[in-house]
Amino acid sequence: MSKPKRNTKKAAQGKARPVAAKSKKAVASKTKAKPAPAKKTPPQKKPVPAKKTVPTKSASKPAPTKVVKKAPLSKPALKQPAAKAPPPKTKTVAAKPSAAKPAPKPVAKAAKPQAPAPSKPAAAAKAPAAVKAAPAPAPAKPAPAKKAPAAAPAPVPAPAVEVAAPAVEAPAPVVAVVKKAPAQPLPAPGPTKTGALFYDSHMHTPLCKHAWGEPEEYAQQAVKAGLKGIIFTCHCPMPNGFWPTVRMSESEFEIYVALVERAADAFKGKLDIRLGIESEYYPGCEEYIAALHQRADFHYVLGAVHWQAKEYLNKYETGTIENFRRTYFDHLAKSAESGLYDCLAHPDLVKNYHPDSWCFAIVKNTVTTALDRIAATGVAMELNTSGLNKSYSEMNPGLEMLRMMADRKIPIVLGSDSHRAVRVGEHFVTALNHLTEAGYENVSYFLNRQRIDLPIPEVLASLKKAADHNA
Repeated sequence: MSKPKRNTKKAAQGKARPVAAKSKKAVASKTKAKPAPAKKTPPQKKPVPAKKTVPTKSASKPAPTKVVKKAPLSKPALKQPAAKAPPPKTKTVAAKPSAAKPAPKPVAKAAKPQAPAPSKPAAAAKAPAAVKAAPAPAPAKPAPAKKAPAAAPAPVPAPAVEVAAPAVEAPAPVVAVVKKAPAQPLPAPGPTKTGALFYDSHMHTPLCKHAWGEPEEYAQQAVKAGLKGIIFTCHCPMPNGFWPTVRMSESEFEIYVALVERAADAFKGKLDIRLGIESEYYPGCEEYIAALHQRADFHYVLGAVHWQAKEYLNKYETGTIENFRRTYFDHLAKSAESGLYDCLAHPDLVKNYHPDSWCFAIVKNTVTTALDRIAATGVAMELNTSGLNKSYSEMNPGLEMLRMMADRKIPIVLGSDSHRAVRVGEHFVTALNHLTEAGYENVSYFLNRQRIDLPIPEVLASLKKAADHNA
């Protein structure tokens, strides 16, 4: 009789088990999508933590939405790619919404998180189930969650914007370089086909009110003289009506620049024509002169002290004739020390002040001091051939002063100081012979305010060859 009792107990136990299974299926039916995993998980008791994680994942649903909001800001995202090593660690550890952030990590680290985390896609599969479990409280939140992968590529173009920004800044210095470039390209070094090699670096236009002939007439004479180029150096305007009868006015400055450009265009390919200026040195006008030199692309700035100016005579003609000449040479040295000029014009022009009393020996000590000061600056000096046409008929400077300049290795430039076209290149052969006699080996000219030195024998040969060719 005891055996049937045992069978009834087993039957009761067998019946109790399906009842318990039905209660668990009822719980699983509430979750709608988890009957299959429920059968696998009960022996391991892992469905219970899975159910506990469902509210946590529902709580984490605003977290991905917050991450999505941070992603379009792009400013923190831009700072992180600057240091590529630290950001990936902070994103993978701190942020569970790494599903949205591996997208900006394109190449190396996208493949690595896929291998170690097969369980994470299971959690991701549960996440949409949880979204379906709570349709009412958060229908709008899954939508931004879908936008999160779309927002993930947004930080990818963001670093591209940072890379493009410095590329925009790079051309800025290039534009500055273009502004500093000369208005005309420099001619090729060496002689032309005709053999021309040298420049006349001092001549005027009618704007100075004591010169005659158009710039094209001066250019035509330069070709006949066997020159490669010429530089116009008309008298500059000055402030406060300083000696206005021998210079262009302020309103004529642009006209002067246009005249030289017109001649340069007319003789393009035949003669190189450049813009220069004979720029006055008068104590107190240094700031004006410095500003004037910035108003055009001058290739050559020739400094000059003109003792003939009424203002200069009124201020400095005191005491003896010798004292006045000493003042002149002191100002000549100061003009070099000002740093405003490339070269000093007709350095001993003051010998035409009372020329009958000129004696170089009287002022030689003053000239020696002035030349020492000039040599220390590196500024060039001019051998001006027009001195042969002045009241004291001698080139400026004379041979004795020229020797002193050669001893100090002061660079020398030739200028005809032409106020008429026929004098362009006049007496240049004589001047070059004087330079050789004084001890010079080279003679110079300026382009783009840079000195170019040439051997005197080559210049002499070029003048003869080009003149014969053009005759």
